[in-house]
Amino acid sequence: MRTSQALNLFTHLLVLVGFFAISITGQVDRISISVFLGSLILSFINERFNRDYYLGQRVITALSIILVIYVLTSVVLIGAGVFDEILIFLIYTQVLKLLGRKGMRDIIQIYILSFFQFLAGTILTVDFSYGLAFVIYVALALWAIIAFNMKKESIEASADDDPRVVTPLFLGITGGASFVIFIFTALIFISVPRLGSGFLSSDFIKPEALSTGFSDEVKLGQVGQIKLDSSPVMRIRILNRDPQNIPQPIYWRGIALDEFDGTVWRANNFDRKVYVKNREGIIKEEPKNKSVYQEVITEPIDTYVLFAGGVPVGFQAAGWEKIESVNDSYVIPNRVSYRLKYTVFSDLSVPSDKELREDIGDYPALIRRRYLQLPNLSSRIKELARKITSLDTNVYDKAESIKRYLIENMRYTITLRNGTAGFPLEDFLFKNKAGHCEYFATAMVVLLREIGIPARIVNGFLGGEWNDYGKFFLVRESNAHSWVEVSFPHHGWVPFDPTPPGNEGLLSKDEFSFVASYLDYLKYRWSRYVVDFGQKDQIYLLSQIQDSWRWQKNRVQNKLDFNIKANRKWGIAAIIAAVVAWIFLSKPETRLFFKYVRKRPDERASILYKKALALLSKKGFKKSDFVAPQEFAGRVMRSGRAGARTFGEFTEKYLNLRFGGSGIKSEFEEL
Repeated sequence: MRTSQALNLFTHLLVLVGFFAISITGQVDRISISVFLGSLILSFINERFNRDYYLGQRVITALSIILVIYVLTSVVLIGAGVFDEILIFLIYTQVLKLLGRKGMRDIIQIYILSFFQFLAGTILTVDFSYGLAFVIYVALALWAIIAFNMKKESIEASADDDPRVVTPLFLGITGGASFVIFIFTALIFISVPRLGSGFLSSDFIKPEALSTGFSDEVKLGQVGQIKLDSSPVMRIRILNRDPQNIPQPIYWRGIALDEFDGTVWRANNFDRKVYVKNREGIIKEEPKNKSVYQEVITEPIDTYVLFAGGVPVGFQAAGWEKIESVNDSYVIPNRVSYRLKYTVFSDLSVPSDKELREDIGDYPALIRRRYLQLPNLSSRIKELARKITSLDTNVYDKAESIKRYLIENMRYTITLRNGTAGFPLEDFLFKNKAGHCEYFATAMVVLLREIGIPARIVNGFLGGEWNDYGKFFLVRESNAHSWVEVSFPHHGWVPFDPTPPGNEGLLSKDEFSFVASYLDYLKYRWSRYVVDFGQKDQIYLLSQIQDSWRWQKNRVQNKLDFNIKANRKWGIAAIIAAVVAWIFLSKPETRLFFKYVRKRPDERASILYKKALALLSKKGFKKSDFVAPQEFAGRVMRSGRAGARTFGEFTEKYLNLRFGGSGIKSEFEEL
């Protein structure tokens, strides 16, 4: 195969496989599929048979402008999905490149568009056929790049295509090598035992470069500092529910703090408990039917706190044997600075207003002692609490009144001025009347405790960016939040948020954030299926391969048994037909016919001339590569052997067909 032919073939096959990767997802309509395949076939015919069915450059430029205007209008004005329009742009830009004349730069652009099409398939499907397409795409890309470089070198050297370079042996060796490398790498990745912790542990990452996490001691104002950073903290997938049907925004609970000295919140370790893993690998309680299952993958943050939506009722993670709890918050025994991955089961249900209003009773002595603790505060704070709740008769209404007072009378801000009072809380309530979520939550807890209602502050995250590609929440440090949990005699701890509503929600409103969302999705895929590819993933993947192999094997065997029994006569006829075809195709005349039937006249003449030289070589006349055909024909004719003059006439007609540009059918038949 000539270099130009190989380049044409591999380029179009590479384009076909790249398009196949997105067409199997069901996201490409039939019209686009038909247009793309038609353009691909026409492009191949133009390049292979030197046809001239190309679009003019002006037409291609005009169509390109129309395509860009259409995509931008669909996204900006009509509100079409950004990713869908990107697919349309990739498909029809490739169509325009295929229908135009192609230089070496155009071929590079075709390769790039094909790569992005194939990359888009990683978002839309995880089907096994995509994995097969990946193997084929890698081999074709290798062949195409080699053929491209050889063609480029031949152009620079002003040399003709050499048909002896791109041979079946060359293709077999390079294709086999790429396949073996791919399989070997995949087997190593799948079979290497997984370690209990990440490779990039704190020994490899500088602690000061890590995002500061949550701990059992937080200074008032620290959460506000965290909110100034937009670095990713974790990615959370809801496994057993539609996220759209879960009340938004979700509060990702971190750690609850109960002891306050006026400037610092702490977690009292008085009731620290330890939970161990059961037979099912679940730590703490069994998941309930109403539990929401979440898969949490954190960034390398310097913390030991386990985050969960709502109230966690169970955890599951490879390598964990136990976890600890304090204030109904859950932590691993040691602080870590590497990525964590775990599954958490949570209860997101909240009692109704009616149930909470009717919840009346006494608190246990332990609850009163721990969650009514207060530092020495100004008497104005206690007077304010009594004034706000003077008309209320139950815990729920008092909590709602304080919450409403803070929302209506205080202003939310992250930038704070230094106050002059002894405690920052007094500045917030009586002077500045502005602060971030931590001040709102602290104020509510203190006001509730002043009137004898147990309460505590909770630090965690609120909401997050919904990634529609990966179906997960991306939680950033800027989503850090503090809220309040109020104790009820019979319903336990119930969340209240006294901070004025912000813009946290389920979906990102910026249409042009699709690039960042896609990159976040790729990071998630890398973390989930490469960095955190664990033992369970190994077992599941191998069992799937085994089951699929057994099913296909049984299917083929059953089908063969049925066909052999039901179509024995057809089988015998097929064997006879195969033998006859083999005998027919083994004849020299038949092989010669198939060898040059599709060639140009000059190529056919060369094949016949080489055949004649082979016959003369057996008679003792061997032509050297440095001897011209006329000189060799004269030597044969001077020998006086029988048929020598015929070879002279044969040589004359061969040269006329080969170099004279004559392609008359009668002349070829005479030859």
